Amino acid sequence: MIRDQGDRPRGGRTRMRSALLMVLTACGVLAEGGMMDRMQHCSTHCSQEVQCRARSHSTFEFCKETATELNRTTVQGITISTVMKCEQEQRCSPHLRVTALVQLTKQLRGLALCMLSAGMLETCRAVTFPRRNLHRLTGQQVLVHDDCFDVRPGLDVHVTLKTIPSYCNLTWSHDLRVPGCNNVDLRKNVPECISGTIEYVVDSERRELSVKVSGILEDWDYRLRLCLKGFICRGTSEHILIKKEEPMKNATLRYSRALPCLCIEGWSSMPDARRTQVCPFRNNTGELWKGVTFDAEQEALSWEPECPVEAVVSLCQSAGELDCHDLANSSQVVSSKKVVFSKVDPHPKLCVKFSTAAGSWVKCPFVRQNAAWDLTFSSVAQHQTVTVSSYINTEVVWGLCRNSKPMECDQVASLAVEKFKPVDINLTMETCGPGVCVQVRRTDVNFSVQVLHCNFQCCEYQVLSMSDKVGRFNIKIKTILYSLCHLRSVTNSFGVKASKDNSFSAFVG
Repeated sequence: MIRDQGDRPRGGRTRMRSALLMVLTACGVLAEGGMMDRMQHCSTHCSQEVQCRARSHSTFEFCKETATELNRTTVQGITISTVMKCEQEQRCSPHLRVTALVQLTKQLRGLALCMLSAGMLETCRAVTFPRRNLHRLTGQQVLVHDDCFDVRPGLDVHVTLKTIPSYCNLTWSHDLRVPGCNNVDLRKNVPECISGTIEYVVDSERRELSVKVSGILEDWDYRLRLCLKGFICRGTSEHILIKKEEPMKNATLRYSRALPCLCIEGWSSMPDARRTQVCPFRNNTGELWKGVTFDAEQEALSWEPECPVEAVVSLCQSAGELDCHDLANSSQVVSSKKVVFSKVDPHPKLCVKFSTAAGSWVKCPFVRQNAAWDLTFSSVAQHQTVTVSSYINTEVVWGLCRNSKPMECDQVASLAVEKFKPVDINLTMETCGPGVCVQVRRTDVNFSVQVLHCNFQCCEYQVLSMSDKVGRFNIKIKTILYSLCHLRSVTNSFGVKASKDNSFSAFVG
């Protein structure tokens, strides 16, 4: 932002005149990636062989009414840029360079250059012209050059230019930011920006990172470690010290999990040294979802992210390899805090879904274990029976529905099931109709899956009359009620035989 200051109308020192706008060109101030001009020593000088002088300056003075000879062209062509003062390699510091084109008059003895930054007092430099030059060169233009403002990388500064003496309508200001340590030139030459370049090779089998460091600050040892990057990089291992005398700056770091926020951090041993991080597994987002745990006593399912991540965590019911139906009211937004789902039914089909901007992942923590409760079905004598068995005390609700809409069922009844005491539910033969399903789910928890059983293998029944003669005995089997779907063979002397694991009813007279 560029602005003029000191608009004061005529009539007194404390009044301001109409605005005088001048464009300040900030050459290179915002060029974060460019190379900067070099200098060995800072200097203040003027053109036209004017022997201008520089000294510290105080700005605590009232401005004067502008003289008739001074106008908007008295000071122009103001530029501000960032340069580097370098004593030797890796011994540079950024400076501000200010230039202005000034028309000499008897009323103008010099310029005041001031710089203000957050947390620091304003510092000013006065560039003055010798009186003998003012008489000889009045009316001519002189280029004023000063590059002795020492600044720090990434600093926000407010630069003000005033006349000496201070005239009310001849004040200019400019806000700028000094290039930070992300500037390539500063990163290689300014000590507080030099953090080294880290290269690595991953050995997944051994879980090792072979690290090579280059471009580090000379005359200082260098430190390496693994850390988990968040608001800060939290260390996961001891530091490895690379001595400055070692010709090869190599080290080996071992890791346990290839997390996306696991980074290699390096820094020089100098106080307040800048640190650099590289993260070998930054795209390995799927590794985050492996920390799901379940407390069987509290029936609590939890997950805590090892890395900061913007995600929505929800519970769902598995419906095949590619589909998982979300459970109602189970979504939680997470970034870094632990997620807990209380009162969860640990069923093999209950899964956790993680959704981010990059996609979704589903983890089913109970898929390899038996359910706490189960259903079995049997068909005997024109009756369907559903048996609910459990190794915990629980409550379930069951209903009938069409498999075209498995999530929409009419509730029929609820019942309590005691541990190791199965409960039978008798159904009519109407459940043998096409597309009819029985749905059962737990109601004593907050999150449970819906177990659906469809397409019952219902059996047809017939009444047969048979007779046979064995030796001197006449045995007449008046009626036999049996299941055609259970009957495996009709042999033996009675003409009827059933397999051991099936049953039928027979009446002998």
